[in-house]
This record gives sequence, structure tokens and C-alpha cells, in this order.
Amino acid sequence: MPAESSDKSKALFAPPSAVSICYPVNMPDAARTSENLVSIARSLELSADQVILPQDLDSQSRTSFQEDIAGTDLLICVGGDGTVLKVSQLALESNIPILGIRLGRLGFLTDVIEQEIRNAIIEVVEGNSSLFERALISATLSDQSETQYALNDVVLGRDSIGGTISILAEINDTLIAEYRADGVIVATATGSTGYSLSAGGPILNPFERSMLVTPVAPHLTGSNSIVLSDHDSVVLTVARGMDSGALVSFDGMFQTHLPNNSSVTVQISEKTVEFVVPESSPDFYSKVAERLGWLRPDYMRHEQNQDKLK
Repeated sequence: MPAESSDKSKALFAPPSAVSICYPVNMPDAARTSENLVSIARSLELSADQVILPQDLDSQSRTSFQEDIAGTDLLICVGGDGTVLKVSQLALESNIPILGIRLGRLGFLTDVIEQEIRNAIIEVVEGNSSLFERALISATLSDQSETQYALNDVVLGRDSIGGTISILAEINDTLIAEYRADGVIVATATGSTGYSLSAGGPILNPFERSMLVTPVAPHLTGSNSIVLSDHDSVVLTVARGMDSGALVSFDGMFQTHLPNNSSVTVQISEKTVEFVVPESSPDFYSKVAERLGWLRPDYMRHEQNQDKLK
């Protein structure tokens, strides 16, 4: 069965000649798995190097990472979804595809588990994998000129425990809500299975170019999420924050203060992140059903039942 259904965002991935295996130094077993990946890649006549991810996302770390991955055709991320999010930030300007190896308990950005590593790499080398684009969102703060990007979400929320803040939400210059809440999430389709899902938001196919606006723990205001197109723009304004204002976070990787009466403008970016999916990987909906426990543990497909009865 193909990894995902036919889609404009899908293309065949040409076999790589060089790979970089990226891993966080503070994750148990990541270094060992990375070394195993290097051995497998080299046994398949690929050029392979290990890259330890930096702790910070400052300009110096980004420049150093770009130098480390120069000449690479594929970034293999060992860890969990957080590892993939960090690599997507560090490699933002490189346009190098990502393949995720999952060591964590739950992952929607990491398609391969440790036991499947060798077979997955063989599939990629033999040309039996696909390339999928995932949309990024861009965010601009009213008091800054620099644009930030996120693969999962941008979150505007209170900067301390206790009490709600008031956030005005505008879509295409139309005021649609004043949320008195812990915060408001603007998520990509990829991010719909992240923080937005835990706040009650819907699940979208990650290869859509849609945005979600989801309030977090709203008090006496609507709790519905809104699904927006890639042509829409969202402006969130801190109407009444804490004394110091509010915090705005990008993919949970880094955050900055936003003063009262300041805003953040979010929209779908022209930039994308490409992901490599081996042919044998289950489709997105199978992953969702399994990882969110929607099926009983003893559930068996009809075809499997028939095979068992033979």
C-alpha cells in the first residue's frame, strides 16, 4: 500500500548519495542509533556523517549547522517530533528533505521506528520512497521586522500561571473574537496533531495548506476551532495581558515577550519543509488511529480475520 494518497504535494524521492544523521545529545539511545544508521548507510555505499544538534537556535548555531550539512541530500532525524521541529528550524534555508526516526513514545513527524531502520533506508536507496511537502506558517510581530517560521504552530499565551489574558483575533481584517483564555494557537495542518489537538482542535491531513485557530482553555467565550485557507491571514492582539504582556512561542522551540496592545500576524508561508516517506510506511490515518488509540487492542482487519480462518 502506498505511504500516502496521491496528492499535489507528493513526488518521488530520488535516491540520495549523501546523508546526515542528526540527533540530540541529551536523548538516551540517540547516539547509539545514530552510529547504527551511519553503519547501515555506509554499507549501502552512501556517504554518511553524524551531526549533534545544538541546544540553541541562535544565528551562530544555525550557521554552524548549515555548514555541517553542506552537500547532504537527506537529513535523517533520530529522536521524536521535537527533534524534527528543531532540524526544520535549523535547516530552514537549505531545502534538504527530512526522514524521521522515532525513539519517543508518540510521533507524527517520525515515520520509522528503530526496528524498521534498515529496511526503510534500503527503500530510500532503491528509490521506493516519496517526497511530501508540508506547509510552514510565517509570523511577524508588530514591534519587530524579522519574520519567524513554524512547522507546527505559533502560540500566544499568558506568561505566568494564574489568570487569563484577553486576545483579539482578526481574520483578513475582520474582528471575529475576543478570547479570554490561557492563550490562542495558530497551527498548520501538521500542527493539528500537536498542542491544538490537546486543546480540542480537529485533525487535518498534514499535507494540506490550511491553518487552525484554537483557543486554549477559554473562559466564557467560544471554544470552537476555525479552519482557514492558505489565503487567509490571522492577527492576534494582546488586549489585556499580564503586567508584562504575554508570550509568543514558535514551535515550542523559542519564545519572546509581546507587550500589551502589541500583535502577531500569522499566515501560510511560501516556504515548505519536505519529508521523505518510505513506501512501506502506513498512511496518515492509520498512524492517527494507532497512536491515539482509536481501535481496540484486539481489533483485526477483515482481511486478517479471513487469513486466520484459512
